[in-house]
Amino acid sequence: MSSHLGSPRSLPWFTLAAVALAASLAACGGGGGSSNLTPAPEVATSRTAVYFTDDFSAAYDAVWISVSRVTVVNPSGETQVALFEPAQLVNLPTLRRTGALMATADLPLDATAIRVYVDSAAQLQQLDGSMLPVSLAATGGYLEFRLEGWNAATGSLALDFDLPRFTLQNGVLTAATRIASNDDYAGWNQRYAEAQGAVTAVSATSLTVDTRHHGLRSFVIDTNTTFVSSRSATWSPAVGDRVELSSLVSGQGADLQFTARAVKDETDSESQRADKVEGLVTAVSTVGGVTQVTANIRRSKAVGAQGEVVFDVATATRFKRGSASLLAAGVAIEAYLVPQGSGWLASAVEIDGAAKSDSDSNEPDSVSEGYVDVKGRVTGVSGTVVTLQATYTERLPGVAVGDSLTLDIANAYFEKGGAACLAAGVAVEVKGYRDAAGVLQPVKLEVEGGCSSAYPTPGVTAPSTPPSTDASAFVEAKGTVMAVRSGEFDLSVYRIEDFAGVSPATVTVTYGSTTVFRDGLSSASLAVGNFVEVKGNLQAGVLTASKVERE
Repeated sequence: MSSHLGSPRSLPWFTLAAVALAASLAACGGGGGSSNLTPAPEVATSRTAVYFTDDFSAAYDAVWISVSRVTVVNPSGETQVALFEPAQLVNLPTLRRTGALMATADLPLDATAIRVYVDSAAQLQQLDGSMLPVSLAATGGYLEFRLEGWNAATGSLALDFDLPRFTLQNGVLTAATRIASNDDYAGWNQRYAEAQGAVTAVSATSLTVDTRHHGLRSFVIDTNTTFVSSRSATWSPAVGDRVELSSLVSGQGADLQFTARAVKDETDSESQRADKVEGLVTAVSTVGGVTQVTANIRRSKAVGAQGEVVFDVATATRFKRGSASLLAAGVAIEAYLVPQGSGWLASAVEIDGAAKSDSDSNEPDSVSEGYVDVKGRVTGVSGTVVTLQATYTERLPGVAVGDSLTLDIANAYFEKGGAACLAAGVAVEVKGYRDAAGVLQPVKLEVEGGCSSAYPTPGVTAPSTPPSTDASAFVEAKGTVMAVRSGEFDLSVYRIEDFAGVSPATVTVTYGSTTVFRDGLSSASLAVGNFVEVKGNLQAGVLTASKVERE
């Protein structure tokens, strides 16, 4: 099999000389051949959006792998689709019910496989939070996805790592791979992309970037887009700047639209040192006058910043949303980390769902102090006005579990799902802030479960809700603790993941000596009102917990 991965500069001099000689002979009619050679026919291609996706993991909280490039194989050889320098860190469980857009490329219609080249070193984060280094089995240095049954006409190709079928034996992790089906697409509630490149045009509402993996693209800029730069707190991108963008993706097939959620300045060397991480704060402390944050990292571009990570929040740290006073266990954050000795320093922090900060000051202001997190189920929708029955609230006085809450979401954006998903019974999470009058102003919405607004393939419809079943299943449940007894508690269910049936309104959770409690939670501190995530075996309304943590 021939390879198209190399460049002429990588070929030895004698190979180049032979090629030149052959070309000369052909031009002169030499070598006994005809001067009217028929060129090989071009292989037809299809412009395709290539996604990574995955499933729920019962055994691990995180499975970190490192991806260096993606190639396509057809009878003519192997051609590079995307190159990641440095290698892209991927936590596979974060891809469940989502599509991470890795590249848009012209794939040959006679393609037989896609190869994802990976590092042999991988890490598993176990239920107790500990990290376990393992070797990833990858013959030839890649994981292969066979393309049997792929419909090139859709313009979409989703590579499913199929995490539930991974096996671990003697420290070697063996992957299972497959091509996602229409049913998988129909279960997605989010698509996102990370892009890098040079800015070619700027307007008040858009940014055009010549990206490495998606070509020349226009990114929508709105009031919820944040900008990060080490050069200036008031930086905004200009033509010629090099930027990195985190964006939401909509549209069908290869006809995609991008909405920028974060734009990072990569023009100067200092900002290039900062790598973005996303995670959940588990602890906050002050050491020598400097605030230190411990976070459980879900997504990371920083090698070494996986699992539980501690970083300093110095007085010069810029808060793009919220302020230092909002840092507390359970708060979701994005941070740009810079190596500092054997640890990390945050150069910028964004508290998920908080109001935008007007300055770099760590001093709290009246707006960002009102950060609010609400989880609930939709009971009514009228235009942009949504009514919820609350299952959990944080920093929203006067609203308790079970109360009705009416919100205007006109100025909020969807991190997962879209407005078309909002219907009675749908579980949603709303993040925002209280304004000066104490009114909740939503900033971000997330829809739990599959959502039609995220379908990347034309004609895909949502799967019907399967019938209720009493079969045993390993699940992940989120909800509010309603009552606590010795060895068990009642959970008002917000969402159950990986349950083949109608989600019950409540379950009884049992725990024992083998149950892992995490993120500052213990069997002794468990209390009514806690919002928790439980992994365990569910059967006949009883969930036997293997892990309980604060969500």
